[in-house]
Amino acid sequence: MHRLALPAALLALAACEVNQTPARVLNPRDPSAVEQRDAEQEIAARVGAFREALLRGDRGGAVDALAPVGTAHVMGPRANDGRALLGPDGLRATLDALALPTGAVARTPDLHVEADAQDGTGWFATHLELFPVAQGGQAERLRVSGVFARQEGTWRLIEMHLSRPEAPPAPPADTTAAAPAAANPASGAAPREDG
Repeated sequence: MHRLALPAALLALAACEVNQTPARVLNPRDPSAVEQRDAEQEIAARVGAFREALLRGDRGGAVDALAPVGTAHVMGPRANDGRALLGPDGLRATLDALALPTGAVARTPDLHVEADAQDGTGWFATHLELFPVAQGGQAERLRVSGVFARQEGTWRLIEMHLSRPEAPPAPPADTTAAAPAAANPASGAAPREDG
């Protein structure tokens, strides 16, 4: 039994992929790693405050949480009907156009944030899910992404995109029709011999 354990362990080890450990993990006190981690946490906190404001039905608070610059470009689910929506007013108009439930449970289950603190840019992407608590309410699911820039020490939204996730395509209909029974002999039956 022990003779089989060593080859099995070597085989398992050969199948492992070895990656270099990122420097920020090896040295958590590295100033650039700390700055990047802080930037990502601040952007994540802004997105969380946005989600919580929408949960309360406070669209103004949702806009304030992201701190959009006056020229921030906002793209809504219907492509803004061809109009450019900019800044806090554009974000507020986009949120007003959505039928978001209030008194709901809000989640951002797959929030992903990256930031380059040296460059002063960051971005996030997530699904925003709002599930109404009251019966009969309609749940809302959105894909949300945004780009931030650090201006005067504050992360401010410069671009945002909200859309509804597309439903997966329906499976193709089965176009093969069943052949008539006479032309399809039973499994294992010999074909008819004529003559």
